[in-house]
Amino acid sequence: MRYPTADTVNRRVAENKRLTQKARLAALAAIRTLSMSMLVRLLRNPETPSRLKTLDARLFEKEIVRREVDRVLKSQVNNDQA
Repeated sequence: MRYPTADTVNRRVAENKRLTQKARLAALAAIRTLSMSMLVRLLRNPETPSRLKTLDARLFEKEIVRREVDRVLKSQVNNDQA
C-alpha cells in the first residue's frame, strides 16, 4: 500500500470546502509542485474565500512566469545547439 505524498494531502486540504480558511491557506502555501488544473479550479469556484483566491492568483501567476522562463531557456538551448 502506498501512502499519499505531502503535496497530494495538501491539494486535498486546499480544495476541501468544509475546512477552515486558515487550514486551506496553509495547505496551498505548502504545496511544492503546483498543479495548474487545481489552481484554475480554485479560481473559478465562486465559493472559494477571497483570501484563498488571492493567494491562488499569485501562485498561478508565478507558475505561468516560471513556465514561460523554462520555455524561453529551452528554445535558447536548442538554438545554441543548432
